[in-house]
Amino acid sequence: MNGLSRPPLSPNESDIPLDTQTSMTFTDSPEPDDCIVLGAGMAGLSAADALRRSGYRVRVLEARDRFGGRLEPGTIAGHPIDLGGMWVSPVQTAVQELIDRFGIRVYEMNLQGRLVGRVGDRRFQVPEEAWDKGLPMLSRLRLGLAASRIRRLMDDIDPERPWASPRAEEYDRETVASWMNRNIRDRTVREVVDFTVKSVFCAESNELSLLFWLFYLKALGGLEVATQGGPGGAQNQLCVGGLHQLATGLAEPLGEALHLSEPAVSVTQTDSGVTVRTAGATYRAKRVICAVPPTLLEHIDFLPKLPTPRQQLLQRQVMGSCIKIWVAWERPFWRNQGYNGMIADAQADFSPVFDAGPPDSDIGLLAGFIEGRAADTWSDQSEEARRDMVLKTLESALGPEARHPIDYVERDWTGERWSRGCYGAFLPPGALTRFGHAIRQPFGRIHWAGTETASVWSGYVEGAIRSGRRAAEEAASQMS
Repeated sequence: MNGLSRPPLSPNESDIPLDTQTSMTFTDSPEPDDCIVLGAGMAGLSAADALRRSGYRVRVLEARDRFGGRLEPGTIAGHPIDLGGMWVSPVQTAVQELIDRFGIRVYEMNLQGRLVGRVGDRRFQVPEEAWDKGLPMLSRLRLGLAASRIRRLMDDIDPERPWASPRAEEYDRETVASWMNRNIRDRTVREVVDFTVKSVFCAESNELSLLFWLFYLKALGGLEVATQGGPGGAQNQLCVGGLHQLATGLAEPLGEALHLSEPAVSVTQTDSGVTVRTAGATYRAKRVICAVPPTLLEHIDFLPKLPTPRQQLLQRQVMGSCIKIWVAWERPFWRNQGYNGMIADAQADFSPVFDAGPPDSDIGLLAGFIEGRAADTWSDQSEEARRDMVLKTLESALGPEARHPIDYVERDWTGERWSRGCYGAFLPPGALTRFGHAIRQPFGRIHWAGTETASVWSGYVEGAIRSGRRAAEEAASQMS
């Protein structure tokens, strides 16, 4: 953000730490801000941070009673955990920059030992995360061929403008499932790809546009990056104390400029500025950055109305379905038994599962997910029923000791009011080629941020940070 011009700091832009994440009451803004940011997730906080550090007067309005968005702190057995996003990768430069800036320590996810997996009726145990070694030899060869073909399809995708890629219309006419049914005859390989899609998108392969899938993979570096926990993989590192500390580090310097429990009701723009109204206040600014999850924008009244392509795109963006679950034991018993805590069971509703504890952890910690169609089903069940299903799955994979945890914590993101799902939004066939061009296109004085708008690491915290910084640059260029 060194390229942003730097007018003098205004008085209420001082670095006042937040003592607590509670709602606050504000009156009408006495003078216009340079920029109002809607949403205090990682995209909104990154945009506000970039503008504030460049000397602009910024205000952040957040609907929740906390900051962080899809990063959320929690505790289990007295230990801090992430109820939302938790992994980082050493190749995610924006994330690593903030980790260094805030002095957060990281550790690599435990891969030492055997992974427990199942595809179809075949159960297996393989070293580290080499789950493909558990497949029949012929299926393993066919999986390699399918992966090579997917990489070739990705070659022509432009992550900045996927809708303009050479075969975009062709790819956007079908789902991942329909492409697999025509190109992958091996049922075991199709099941592996189905499981991978569900694990990455919290959705089913018959819901995703093939073009969107290829764009997503290209934007983060390939299928292997999306699925691996080793060096360079998207699940390689975790933060001591939790990834949500990044949100805290960005939020604290905002001080009173960060308003919690204050969702925007309307955004009205004229030739001279923008007016944002909430239930209890009115604010004015030169520019607005909207970093609200796409499925929630229907609750904001935009005047003038949003362009039709933008409206149609928002109507087609669908949030994934995910329930995240943590389980704690007195000790990581699986490590002594030669397991690494990773479970990749394509038949189980609770899978994948990972050992999320640091190497020297004094307790055992596993984090796992119920995703896609399974999350839709289990969300309507009781917590007791989910807990029983989870423990049965863990017992089947790791033995009877798994049935006796000391704590259990879950976060049902399908019912989270201000996200309506996790990890991010996906697109069905036809949407990206028809309306994708509107995803980052400013509307007058309104700029768009959010991980779904990123062209690099879209859907991840890295993408959220990059999108916020991009939106800040756009807004600043019009305020200079």
